[in-house]
Amino acid sequence: MDRRLVVIILVCLVELLMRVLYEYFPIDGLTYTLLTRSMEISIILGLTFDRCGIKAKSLGRELIIGICISLLFSATALLMDIASRMFTPGGILTNLILKQEVKNTLMFLLIGCIFAPFVEELFFRGLFYSWMRQKLPAIVAIMISAIFFASMHGHIAPVQLIGGIAFATIFEWRKNIWAAYVLHVLANIGIWIFPFVYPVILTRI
Repeated sequence: MDRRLVVIILVCLVELLMRVLYEYFPIDGLTYTLLTRSMEISIILGLTFDRCGIKAKSLGRELIIGICISLLFSATALLMDIASRMFTPGGILTNLILKQEVKNTLMFLLIGCIFAPFVEELFFRGLFYSWMRQKLPAIVAIMISAIFFASMHGHIAPVQLIGGIAFATIFEWRKNIWAAYVLHVLANIGIWIFPFVYPVILTRI
């Protein structure tokens, strides 16, 4: 059996178990996420380090590509939002992205915006997508992995679905997780600060 499939099953079992046990642990959600993702990354790197998309010919180049994609992605989203204001009151972004209540800013940044996306890229793109891609055409594998990614966030929301499509498409192009990871990190940070910053910017335009 393909080791990737074994790890995919193990990680899904850990995720399911930790979700079931969550109400019995007297710790906050971020700490619980850190605990869960730490177990998952140990399984992924311990059993499939050579097959999880972590290796790249030039890490620096991949990070630069990720930053460039992020800038292009952000500019496109903002232009679409500005254009949508002719038809949608407030624009599409303000309707899609809601304020997140964050009690510990540093913890949220480190866990929710940096560490968790790394584990998710290893799992969803490095393992799940690459395993499916051996059996399915790219477009089918991209859509299935994107739906799976979005559903793991509680429900299939447009933001997570679009993100899943973008991350898988970048992985298909680059054959490693790094450029998609940069976009994932910056997207999470952007989604977090957007509701606070964007209205202020609009009032000054």
